[in-house]
Order: sequence, then structure tokens, then C-alpha cells
Amino acid sequence: MKALLLMSGGLDSSSAAYYYTKKGFDFDCLFINYGQRSARMQLISSKTICEKLNKKLLVADIRKIRELFVSDSWLKPHEPITHRNLVIIPIAIAFAKEKGYEEIIIASVKEDCEYEQNRIEIIKELKNLGEILRIKVSTPFAGIPKSLLLKLGVSAGLDPSLTYSCLLGHKYHCGQCSQCLKRKEAFKSANIQDPTKYLNLS
Repeated sequence: MKALLLMSGGLDSSSAAYYYTKKGFDFDCLFINYGQRSARMQLISSKTICEKLNKKLLVADIRKIRELFVSDSWLKPHEPITHRNLVIIPIAIAFAKEKGYEEIIIASVKEDCEYEQNRIEIIKELKNLGEILRIKVSTPFAGIPKSLLLKLGVSAGLDPSLTYSCLLGHKYHCGQCSQCLKRKEAFKSANIQDPTKYLNLS
């Protein structure tokens, strides 16, 4: 069964990619640029990870959709779409149906479900949408902490220094945004040395 892994270049999707490669799963990766500030750095990491694993990386560029969501706001958010899964996953489902994939893998972890309002309910409904088109939408890591998925990735050969998590999109991680803080905590909880260069170490 050919699968499509949603890739962001972060710890979670990269760990999942290494984990499934080690298991011998047949999958390609899909990166979606929906106008997030960190898209450029995420894509660099995604390309690096996929090249290391010899996996095909498909890129969907819908960055112009950002303007629709933030055009009337004086504050330009790092993440332009609060409920981005409502945009990203249906695109992945439609693409999977058109291109012959049978499964979509989303590397969400326990912390994602805690911090994003209504995430569980949204994903559940999107799974139902996938079933209509006979596309399985899988969230195999939703019940485990980020640190455990990191351990799985590293044990499968992942070099976490190649991943990117920061919301700001600079060359180096800021060390203070919500994603950087969760990244730091994952390394600490997993008892794995954090190789990330942070601009702010506090």
C-alpha cells in the first residue's frame, strides 16, 4: 500500500520518515507551503531528510492563500491559518486519490492535540472525509509524546540537527517561540543531546 507522509522538516515528520523507512514502508512525502513564515527553512530541511532517505518529495505551493487570511490584519502571524489542517489535509486527500495513494500519514503527537483547540475533532472528521474517497488518514503517533517519537526517529538513524522547528523562519532557531520550546522539551525528556543552534538560550 503506497502512502503519502505529510512532511514539514520538523522533528515529528522527520522522525516518522526515518521510522517508516526502517520498517520498510513504501511512501512518498508531501510538503505544503501555505504561506507559513518558516516555509523556506522547512522546505530545506524536508529536502535534506528526503534526500538522505532516498524518498520522493512532492511540493505544493499555495502560499498566496496567506493573503486571504491576513489581508485585513495589521499583525502578520507566523502561521497565517489557525486551523491549517482544514486546508492542508483535504488537499492531501484529493491529491492522494488522484495519484493512486491509499494512505496519508500525519505525524501529529500528543502535544499537538493538547495545544491546538478542536484538533482531535477536526482530524476525526477529516478521517471520515478520507473514507469517502477510500483514502486512509492515519495519525499513528497522536497518543505518544514528542520525545518518544524523537527517540524512534533517532534510533532509526535520524540526525535531528537536520530538522527545523522554529516559527520565525530564520536560519537559526529563535529558542523562544512555542515550537522551539516544545523542541527543547522533547530533547530534554528523551534524554538526547540537543544539537540545535538557538539564538536565545534562555
